[in-house]
Amino acid sequence: MNENVLLEEIQSCLDCKTCLDYCDTYKVTMDELKSPNGRLKIAEKVFNNQEITDEERIGLYTCTLCALCDIACPQEIKISEIIYASKVKLVEENKAPLEIHNKIIKGIIEKDNSVGGNPNERLNWLPENYKTNELFEKKDSDTLLYFGCMSSFRVKESATHPYEILKLAGYDFKILEKEPCCGEYVYSAGNVKVAKDIFKENIQLFKRLGIKNLIVTCGGCLYAFDKIYRKYFEDFNINVRHIIDVIYELEKSSKIKLKPLNRTITYHDPCRVGRKYKNGPLYSEPRELLEKCGLKVKVLSANPEETPCCGSGSGIRGVDSSICIKIGKELFNQIETTDIVSACPLCVFNFRYVNYKNQMDKESRYITDYIFESIKK
Repeated sequence: MNENVLLEEIQSCLDCKTCLDYCDTYKVTMDELKSPNGRLKIAEKVFNNQEITDEERIGLYTCTLCALCDIACPQEIKISEIIYASKVKLVEENKAPLEIHNKIIKGIIEKDNSVGGNPNERLNWLPENYKTNELFEKKDSDTLLYFGCMSSFRVKESATHPYEILKLAGYDFKILEKEPCCGEYVYSAGNVKVAKDIFKENIQLFKRLGIKNLIVTCGGCLYAFDKIYRKYFEDFNINVRHIIDVIYELEKSSKIKLKPLNRTITYHDPCRVGRKYKNGPLYSEPRELLEKCGLKVKVLSANPEETPCCGSGSGIRGVDSSICIKIGKELFNQIETTDIVSACPLCVFNFRYVNYKNQMDKESRYITDYIFESIKK
């Protein structure tokens, strides 16, 4: 993190405020401290070793790091990366993260998950008919199906259905009996030191198990393994793929057959499966799969790269859940269908939370729900 380079980039801002039209947190709060433009000014103070207020600190930590401002900026300033770097500096100076982050990080260290789940219940999603024969780490396979905290504990069908689909297709893979957290939440909070310790432990685990291929169901896990791990560990050379990429390949090779469901849905592109996916993005694949399930697919943006964030990225829900609710409600107001579909369990979880809080009629589902239903039909 070269602070002089970051300051030069900040100072190249023309203050045109184009980014405000793209920022979800600004649009629902109209608070400049919660805008890309405002956050750049806060970051400038951080890198100039000036004190910031509690409100300014919260401004940084209510950024979802969705990166919409990055693609909107006429100066091509990597605004989200600068915001993140300022969080890292604050943590290094013991001025961050917030209390809620420290609480969740403590839970990750003690329970190996970011949602406070009982580690003994991590595998409750596993179908009964597979439990007897599941070999876990003992299976001779170099491919690991990794679920993450949200799929394991909160949106369990996003673990169950990917697992069952791969089983039905005869795909060679194994799962972990005691799966660790990927550490993305810790990293997003700016605590790089602790995050790197988690990354290192996981890499050592994968090496011991002979893992060469990693299939993930969660956008956050995908972002961590695909981008962040490689940033800090050059020897991390595992092939990382999202479950949709694998299922798309299976359908193309006729390993699975999809039958029509005849419904209309809205598909949401998660930030970390779309514009933030280093080896992606996965835009056409989920749409094609849903269409082959006989679904009429509507979208939130004609340009998938500009799809809005669900509202819960980068740990914002713990900092100010009201912002998540408002962003989600605005997003819901844009869609005509009852069903909204995503390829990230965190997005699904947040949409369900938004629907409950606003008492709306939307149903949020993980993408493999439809694929599994189509196969079974």
